[in-house]
Amino acid sequence: MMKNLKLLGLIISVLFFSTHCMAGESNIAIIPKPNQITVNDGDFVFKSGMTIQAPPDCRGKNLLVKKLASAAGITLQNNKAGQKAAIVFALVKSSELGQEGYRLVVEKNKISIEAATQNGLYYGAQSLLQLLPPQVESKTKTAAAWKVPCVLITDVPRFSYRGVLLDCCRHFSTIDEIKKMLDMFAMYKINKFHWHFTEDQAWRIEIKRYPKLTEIGSNRIDDGKPYGGFYTQEQIKDVIKYAAARNIEIIPEIEMPGHALAALAAYPELSCTGGPFEPRTIWGVEDDVFCVGNEDTYKFFCNVLDEVCALFPSKYVHIGGDECPKVRWHECPKCQALMKKEGLKNEMELQSYFTKKMEKYLATKGKRLFGWDEILEGGVAPSAMIMSWRGEQGGIDAANAGHDVVMTPTGYVYLDHYQGDLLCEQLKIGGFSTLQNVYGYDPIPKAIAADKSHHVLGLQGNLWQEYMYEPNQIEFQLFPRVPAIAEVGWTQKANKNVDDFIKRLDDQQVRWDYHNINYYIPMPEGNMNYIQFKDKVTLPFTSNRPVKMVYTLDGSEPTAASAVYSQPITIDKSSVVKLRSVLPQGKLSPVRTIQLTKVEPYRGVEKVDGLQKGMKMRFVKDGDFKTVAQLASVTNWKDTVVTTLNDFFKLKKKEQAGGAAIFEGYIYVEKDGSYILHCLGDQFFLGDKLLIANPGMKKNAKTDITVPLTAGYYPIKVVLLNRTLGGVVSEWVDARPTVRPVDNTNRENPTPVYY
Repeated sequence: MMKNLKLLGLIISVLFFSTHCMAGESNIAIIPKPNQITVNDGDFVFKSGMTIQAPPDCRGKNLLVKKLASAAGITLQNNKAGQKAAIVFALVKSSELGQEGYRLVVEKNKISIEAATQNGLYYGAQSLLQLLPPQVESKTKTAAAWKVPCVLITDVPRFSYRGVLLDCCRHFSTIDEIKKMLDMFAMYKINKFHWHFTEDQAWRIEIKRYPKLTEIGSNRIDDGKPYGGFYTQEQIKDVIKYAAARNIEIIPEIEMPGHALAALAAYPELSCTGGPFEPRTIWGVEDDVFCVGNEDTYKFFCNVLDEVCALFPSKYVHIGGDECPKVRWHECPKCQALMKKEGLKNEMELQSYFTKKMEKYLATKGKRLFGWDEILEGGVAPSAMIMSWRGEQGGIDAANAGHDVVMTPTGYVYLDHYQGDLLCEQLKIGGFSTLQNVYGYDPIPKAIAADKSHHVLGLQGNLWQEYMYEPNQIEFQLFPRVPAIAEVGWTQKANKNVDDFIKRLDDQQVRWDYHNINYYIPMPEGNMNYIQFKDKVTLPFTSNRPVKMVYTLDGSEPTAASAVYSQPITIDKSSVVKLRSVLPQGKLSPVRTIQLTKVEPYRGVEKVDGLQKGMKMRFVKDGDFKTVAQLASVTNWKDTVVTTLNDFFKLKKKEQAGGAAIFEGYIYVEKDGSYILHCLGDQFFLGDKLLIANPGMKKNAKTDITVPLTAGYYPIKVVLLNRTLGGVVSEWVDARPTVRPVDNTNRENPTPVYY
């Protein structure tokens, strides 16, 4: 009986303790989530004059002292010999904590942080700062309760590689902007910064032996205006030092042998054709690449790598290797001669030959080669490391073959993708990498053999900057997804929970406000931005995170005190509906505007005599038209009949067309109803009504419109200007007009028959 009572008491104690820990943990918002945490009663209260003890050059101690002095006005004093310190940083021998782990113990009268390395002490300090109120991130003295809960945290990362790539070639980031990002990365224990220096569009790193790389290769023309910028070696040294102080290793990427046009503009003799070239002014991939049949190409890269290896202390150098067209090599006598000499079967093996030579040269410098998963094609050196970006298969194959791998697949961790409904966001390259998708990613696919899983070093988020036209767009794409990547890389799978993570963001977002971060806030999703209706329309809205939504119906700007959305909104008159999301701290999202117009249904005709499949196209061969209004002065129109809008671009490639085109024809609607009209041309007319206008970038569908239609044939007209804007060429855009029922929720735009 006594044994049973003792057992019952033990069970009750465990249940009480577990409940107590869970309740305490619910108030702790550390990201990435610690792997072991116990919350105890009480708090440690910070006060000026408290003493602090740490080993020499302790970056964790310096960080804590600086933050408390700036935000709280609290001064911590170095302890004297024989004096007990209130806050202790200590280096200890511990195989359990490894290179980055730490142990944080907060008691009512003492805080201790232990680690086997200075890196671990720094991460312990970052976790301690996240126990403090968000005001600790303030640059000026702020009122707050400067205390932390009593906890015991033992924390070791799941993966050793937790990285972010920033592409500074498509759009340039200043040194100050990069340092700001490094500050934010360090908060979340991101430990690798992949700095992408070279591209078709620009060469951004100073190489003293080849000054024309930056004199010529760093500059291009964007929409008629000069655009440039590069980093001197002294600036790079400064950033390397800045990053190292924050536990961040910088990995340089020098693209080879593709993505090379900016370099070839400076040194055209290294190409297969001899040029001349200019840095690419549009996005995408260039056919002209380095000539790997030319011995001077190898000398060039060895000289470049000499300077890069001397500049960067990282043990890794990334050589790209992705998206390298082989068309020039196939036609190049030098490349074909090398293939014959070396017994190479195809151009993929030729790239492998080049990559292996670079790998051997880097090895003489004490460096390991990193490359995108394309370098697996044709064979790769055993010591080469792979970044798997085209999905997971490259990483699976590489790990199973014994290569070290960093997983960075497009569908999960590409940070240039949309985070929510494209109707609510600025233009992106495409794709969807929602916060939930990022957080739910597991870098070790099941297809990797258990005894090979150690080859997965971690993961990396990639931010390609084609569509990052303003610096604050970079921040918008990075946050909150970088903290999600950090938690995937640090926290064990069993300790992760997406709902808990999203809740912890409430605290983190306040911290970001103190850093003036333009982070993503989910906006009300659903419905088109332009809606025409007959009698009334009901508008349901959703959000991809649990946030409050507010709205107005009179066109005024919503505030936190506006009507709260709780059920679909019914509208029976022409209106302007504006909506915003509200975060717990009261911060508002950008405004979502829905323009609603009450109309009579558009009426189709039952029959049109003489209809044949195809559309009439009027086109002009020459001309650089920026606006539709400029077409009024055109007199040399030509006429033809086409089956699709793409026929215009086929004529353009034959140099028979190029300036602009006007398409006219009919579409057929089978039954009465509400339909969504979609067109990415410059203008779309239904009959004589201009319903869609895309005067700027034409790459997404923010201008789709819902309209009431009756069954029948409708005359349509599409105006299409052949122009380049923001690096996007018109022919890349699917400008075909489409019509789909409003209840077609999958947003497919089936091509109708044009007459």
